[in-house]
Amino acid sequence: MGGLVDQRIVEQRPLATLSAEETLPDSDGRPIAESDDHYRAIISVRGPLEVRFRNRGDIYISGDLLLYYDPADGGKSVAPDFLVVRGVSPRRRRSYVLWEEGKPPDSGRTDRVRKRELYARLGVAEYFLFDPVYGDPRHEGRLQCFRLYGGRSVPVGPRGAAGSVSELASEVLGVSMRPEAKRLRLRDLGSGKDLLHFDETEEDRQAERVARKTAEARVVELEAELRRMRRDPRDSGK
Repeated sequence: MGGLVDQRIVEQRPLATLSAEETLPDSDGRPIAESDDHYRAIISVRGPLEVRFRNRGDIYISGDLLLYYDPADGGKSVAPDFLVVRGVSPRRRRSYVLWEEGKPPDSGRTDRVRKRELYARLGVAEYFLFDPVYGDPRHEGRLQCFRLYGGRSVPVGPRGAAGSVSELASEVLGVSMRPEAKRLRLRDLGSGKDLLHFDETEEDRQAERVARKTAEARVVELEAELRRMRRDPRDSGK
């Protein structure tokens, strides 16, 4: 659509009867993702959530669509990488028009810190910031969570650790998130199980766990060997 009004809709119905969703632009001309890593980070969250809530008729999950928030100025919008709204239909939308839906997103993800105050003003319960290439290129990424308390967006600390990586919990979604190989891994807080990405199977996860444990065991062996070498009398002068 490229942000243009669908002329077929306009021809079939009087303009006065069209909703804001049908008439407002559905694109801001910007790419969906800034890089492959950015795109993979987005779908690593959206995919598992869509599977998790696929049988719910009252949860809408989307991403990188325009969220219009000011009825006095229909041009004001933001485009979160993903958003989750409880209590609305999961039908497909051209854009999310806040004053027509009557419900702000409950959770979302963006990479622009300047939106923090805006989301708090709109009543977004929580949102996440994730940079998959933060700092050292070998780093898995930096994840932050902000939650709405008393009308203010407050940083949330990690809820615990999965292995050696801290998790941030989503109270809205019932999952935790943690950086993993430049994308995010979601874990069900009820069952404690990791949610699968779109491109993996349970067998893939099992093989990955085995490989990781094997590598960790090898590291332990090497560290023990190093300690034995340091205790060797020939090296210590005894």
